[in-house]
Amino acid sequence: MVALFAIVAIGASAQKNITIWWGGNVSDVDGDFNTKSEFKALNIGVSYTAPIDNSFDWSVGAAYVTKGCKDWDPGFIQLEGNGAWNFVKGGDAKVGLFTGPYVSFLVAKDDMESANTFDIGWQGGVAAAYKFLSFKVGYEYGFCNLVDEIDGKAGDFFFRVGVNF
Repeated sequence: MVALFAIVAIGASAQKNITIWWGGNVSDVDGDFNTKSEFKALNIGVSYTAPIDNSFDWSVGAAYVTKGCKDWDPGFIQLEGNGAWNFVKGGDAKVGLFTGPYVSFLVAKDDMESANTFDIGWQGGVAAAYKFLSFKVGYEYGFCNLVDEIDGKAGDFFFRVGVNF
């Protein structure tokens, strides 16, 4: 009986803190690695968000994301942590700015032998939530070269549509 009450209490206090999302991005690579941008739509992940106070949240997440360029689709496992300032909040809706670091590990090279297997970078953007839906749009920039010994860092504009639990 105590375990049942504990599960109910945890569930009630953690309402709408977990988001499962799908998204896409348009990647670009700067530097000496001359590429054409292309829309990538295989981005899926989960994140956990918790309030710091009435206006600020923090979140952590894990995802499978594709980055790269035309004719090259590397896949990454990406871990991210963000802080958010919610400048519009009321009832079931909130809108805010988020920013934070990410770390990604290459898991699908897509026939590129000299691809770098690790990236670390920074992301930021705008997030909105209404009842059980969430939406993010932002930009992220990697600090590591995508290909060994070639100056070319990935940056991408992304969007994410999610369901909050």
